[in-house]
Amino acid sequence: MVTRLIWSNDRSDPPDLSAGRSRSPDEADTPGLGRHVMRAGTKAPDFRLADQHGHRVTLSELLLRGPVVLRFCRNENTATCVREFSSLSVLHHDVERLGAALVVIAVEPFDPHPLGKDAASFPFPILPDKKGEVAQSYGLTYQAPAPKGPEINGTNDNPKREHEILSAPATYVVDPTGLVALAFVDVECRSLLDHGQILMALECLGKRK
Repeated sequence: MVTRLIWSNDRSDPPDLSAGRSRSPDEADTPGLGRHVMRAGTKAPDFRLADQHGHRVTLSELLLRGPVVLRFCRNENTATCVREFSSLSVLHHDVERLGAALVVIAVEPFDPHPLGKDAASFPFPILPDKKGEVAQSYGLTYQAPAPKGPEINGTNDNPKREHEILSAPATYVVDPTGLVALAFVDVECRSLLDHGQILMALECLGKRK
């Protein structure tokens, strides 16, 4: 059976998503990203990364046990990101109750200190995508002007760097066959997908069994 395309935020807002929820205003837009990102109805690229405990996590192996929720985070350790990681702990339990798994992928290193916690204390896998290869396979990477500093000026034996690779935040619900059932890509890096929408997608997939 082919997965029903539940929703992909190509041009419109998801149903019942509150318009007032926003990320910090200083976060940059990602021009042109929307044309390349992974959308609902497509096959999710497999990946294998080590989590915060050093265990290897493979998407294809997780899917053998049920749907998977993938959350790609910018993880800039801003107040918004700190609150997001805290709320993901609550989401994890609801996702697990529905027979699914939550996995968080962060291109930037995760710093749990603003939460007063250790990374190992979180109940869900946190996967550092250090080279950004997984984010790139989902079409989430883009170039942005590099911050000014010694590296940009070419001093201290560092080559001049005019751009850096960043990853846009995104949430995917992947069904057990590996197809993306829900795709929400935060193209402007300002919105978060309501957790209720994620749980609704999982419930829809559960009814197909």
